Amino acid sequence: MTRIDQHFDRVCRGDRRAFEAWLVDVELPLRGSLAPWARAVDVEGVMQETLLRMWLFALDRGRELEGEDASLRWAMGMARNLARNEARRFRREHLLPTDELPEPPAEPVRTPDPALRRIIRSCLERLSGSPARALQARLEDGSSLPDRTLAEALGMKVNTFRQNIVRARRQLASCLSENGAPLKEVLP
Repeated sequence: MTRIDQHFDRVCRGDRRAFEAWLVDVELPLRGSLAPWARAVDVEGVMQETLLRMWLFALDRGRELEGEDASLRWAMGMARNLARNEARRFRREHLLPTDELPEPPAEPVRTPDPALRRIIRSCLERLSGSPARALQARLEDGSSLPDRTLAEALGMKVNTFRQNIVRARRQLASCLSENGAPLKEVLP
């Protein structure tokens, strides 16, 4: 049983704190699986909806998942279905990826890179206005506080807060690309 499976099993048995541990392990691979859909849908919105549905799925104690990293695979499938439905709803099917994409590894390999760290820090400092404030709040407190709380602290509506996160991520991706950062390694 993998660490992801252990965390999700604890969530299914009612351990609310285990959901946070599960989320830490699955967020990057889950976001990575949605990267090809970013032109067609609001990936952040799909992520939020997927995580909410996984929480509800875990609370339904009569259902079980089988196989290694089953909860991650289930979440990836759910996220892709949500993305596909959102693209259809907004008539953006032409922007959907055409090929069936392989699933990224559950735990990405991470190596420290001081030059990359400097580029990221520089790009973060270039952000300004509401997108910068929203992203800063998410980076500082996002793992422990819900979006509603972060948005209220910034005087924003939740949807506005999330849109500012999306704008900040786009600005950040553009800056990283302009500065030669390998986006495949930086942004899932």
